[in-house]
Amino acid sequence: MKTVFKYAAAVIVMLAVFGQTFATLAQSSLSQAGKIWYDDGFLYVNIINEGVLIINNFDPKAPKKVGFIQIPGNVDIAVRGNIMYANSHQDLVALDISDLNAIRELRRIPAVFTHRPRPGAWDANTIAWRTGNDLQNIIRSAFGGFGLVGRTGNNGIGMMGNTFGVNSNPLVMSAAPTAKAPANRPSGGGKGGSMACFVLMDDFLYAIDSRDLLVFSIRNAASPELIGQKIPVNSDIETLFGYENRLFVGSQSGMYIFNATERARPQLEGTYRHVRSCDPVVVEGQYAYVTLRNGSDCGGNVNQLDVIDISNPSRPQKVRTYPMTNPHGLGIDNGLLFICDGRDGLKAFDASNPRAIKQVAHFSNIQTYDVIPDNHRKILMMVGGNKITQYDYRDPFKLAELSVLDLSSTSDIQAVNR
Repeated sequence: MKTVFKYAAAVIVMLAVFGQTFATLAQSSLSQAGKIWYDDGFLYVNIINEGVLIINNFDPKAPKKVGFIQIPGNVDIAVRGNIMYANSHQDLVALDISDLNAIRELRRIPAVFTHRPRPGAWDANTIAWRTGNDLQNIIRSAFGGFGLVGRTGNNGIGMMGNTFGVNSNPLVMSAAPTAKAPANRPSGGGKGGSMACFVLMDDFLYAIDSRDLLVFSIRNAASPELIGQKIPVNSDIETLFGYENRLFVGSQSGMYIFNATERARPQLEGTYRHVRSCDPVVVEGQYAYVTLRNGSDCGGNVNQLDVIDISNPSRPQKVRTYPMTNPHGLGIDNGLLFICDGRDGLKAFDASNPRAIKQVAHFSNIQTYDVIPDNHRKILMMVGGNKITQYDYRDPFKLAELSVLDLSSTSDIQAVNR
């Protein structure tokens, strides 16, 4: 019996040591970076299933990590002013991020997403929601979630890093105006990359899961409300992009165009079908740009860029196809098209004539996933290979790398007191 107790005690000690080691590792390391969102000088990076890393990007030559918000099961975000909207597994949560010392959950709409990200199944080809249930999700749901590091609040949401400011001049994120953005920009203030599942337009938040389009009113920004019924789209939708008064849904089998002139009730306006593949989309003017690639989740064997004429949204027509290596996310600004060609790096194209685009830059030997072009400062923010890499594209023929920020650790979060 003494031997049994002796071994049991040894096991307990080993578990205690392992637990302490795990906690230390959890506090210093992060898993894979995913979606990105940019708003008012700050860049928000989803760390898949863990939460959101906040980056002060007022100086793109020297970006600084200023905080990490723990959000169990998180894969997508949208930010306007002091409010962050995020999924936590199947729930939508609204968070007050005005004080990073005290993140507050303002509202939670439980089980609004019928599908959830599949923990442990993410890879370079995964971009959206996936179906299924597992023990981890059941446990988290039963016990209300749990935090990974630092203090935790409601349902496991917590904060690591107690900073919010820029050098010695504290900044408070002010609420973005509700006026419509200029017609040549995605409306709604901040914006996500082409892999996004969330889009802001005026007083509305649009979101997709793997099959439905959902509409939330954020007229009261702190208390989002689901409007009406979910809008069925298809069983394989992946990405959402907003442009002017329309929503463009990318799926593994095609692109769906919704007219959102009546913000609360988007109406399906047109569909473009393509071979089965992964499919993010961006839009500028009368053209949509769709990258198609093969992937473990998507199937298919094509790797290409399709240019779609959407001058008649009810009858979108493909006008040109360009071969690619393994294209992922993409972005466009005033005829300059950026494509994350996976393992083949970042490519920039002169798309002033969409029917005859020309490559103007290629940064190889880097892993690329998605981009956001800041069309005010002409700064391109790219996520890939667990890094944020930024480029100056004021001269499109001479793109210049500005900085590279490693996203794999929280140990370098900078403490700047308000």
